[in-house]
Amino acid sequence: NEFYASAFLLFHLMSLEVKTQIAGVTVIADISNLGLKHISCLGLEQIKCIAALLTGSVPIWFRRIHVVHHPRIFNALYKMIKPFLVPRVKENIVFHGSDMTNLHKEVPKDLLPSFLGGSGEMDNTAVVDALKSMEQEFQTLRTQMVEGALVG
Repeated sequence: NEFYASAFLLFHLMSLEVKTQIAGVTVIADISNLGLKHISCLGLEQIKCIAALLTGSVPIWFRRIHVVHHPRIFNALYKMIKPFLVPRVKENIVFHGSDMTNLHKEVPKDLLPSFLGGSGEMDNTAVVDALKSMEQEFQTLRTQMVEGALVG
């Protein structure tokens, strides 16, 4: 529930940016550390919650979702989530594995950190600080999720 509350607040924070409201966002998900222990914690309600975050429960247009360094076990997770995704979202998810060639065609290297083959710096200090200032909202969301008010 902490993951979902954090993700919801992060998306909410992003939605406050005027540029994001107009242009949408491109997500790059490096899931190299995803393992069976993570997937085994997911039930149907959590899978629906992930799908809901991607398909409109937050006011963000996901232009593209690039999944990089995904282990084989991710294929099983994606098969579980896919039926809950709208066609527009399915069409905008791109799997790259460890080959960043196509990612670099869509996302300029100067915007990517070095671990993704880019030359940019990854400084998320401002975002972390902003999220830390939203502790009360985080606790409220977490409590609502535990009580089942937001999931399902």
